[in-house]
Amino acid sequence: MRQLLNLLCFSCVAFCLTAIAAARVWTDTTGKYTLQADLIAFDDKTVILQREDHHLGAIPIEKLSESDREYLKSKEATEAAAQKSGQSQTWTLKNGMKIPGKVVDFARKQVTLQRKRSKIYVNDRVFENLPEVYQRMLPHIVANFEKIEPVDLKGIENWLVRQKGGPRTFVLEGVILELESGDEYGVPFAFFSAEDLTVLQPGWDQWLKAHEAENYDDRGQQSFMLQAAAAARHQDQQVNRQIALMQLNMQAVQAGITSLWEVTLFPARANVGPPLWVVMPGRNSAQATAAALSANPGYAAGPVRRVSN
Repeated sequence: MRQLLNLLCFSCVAFCLTAIAAARVWTDTTGKYTLQADLIAFDDKTVILQREDHHLGAIPIEKLSESDREYLKSKEATEAAAQKSGQSQTWTLKNGMKIPGKVVDFARKQVTLQRKRSKIYVNDRVFENLPEVYQRMLPHIVANFEKIEPVDLKGIENWLVRQKGGPRTFVLEGVILELESGDEYGVPFAFFSAEDLTVLQPGWDQWLKAHEAENYDDRGQQSFMLQAAAAARHQDQQVNRQIALMQLNMQAVQAGITSLWEVTLFPARANVGPPLWVVMPGRNSAQATAAALSANPGYAAGPVRRVSN
């Protein structure tokens, strides 16, 4: 019995040490701002970190210390980020249906259904050749757009017969899921559960604006943020907000008089912007919070912490 207890205690300690080791202290170029956070993802411009409160933040790599930038070039950092992004994901629809698939991008896609030679085609692919999960989803797509209830294959077929051979095209706005087979399919936002939408839908407006303007850099950045948020969500179900953007206002701080404060700001109901992590100087937290709110109208204050004396 004692050996079993010792083994359990050892396992608990090892688990705790692993959890602590997962978080890293990150520092800005001035050395005044530090953050203990877990690495989620990074590209050549931005690193996505997760704080202890489960919130995600995006920090420009150019704002990080030289040691942090060197760490991101290491094999350790690459493997840590790859491990998170490579894990399987499962998403829940409003009707309770589970869809296994990795979120890879936003999308506005056309889906065309047509009955030809007694067969149903979806974007010129025979219905029966689609993955089973997408076969089950298509009746709901039709029902959503046509305001009817073709709840099965027969229902879709009867509806297409009424189209007299003509194709029907729907424009889907949502995300692209990569299935285990490697096939990619668009799933509309309207189909996802409210909990999953808190992670998947933010960033859509920015992506769409960049897509329409053919701004491939901005569109790629929004896709990267979506992938990072999706990966974090499936490691930690308490991830339920959009990735916050970091604002580092590193004005001169008089030692002993003014401190630096990290103020989390959340968009007000009418504001579609992302959350913010605003680093502000102030004699106290109230002063720093007031300055952050003044600089970012349309936001409400969240947690505040002092990050430097």
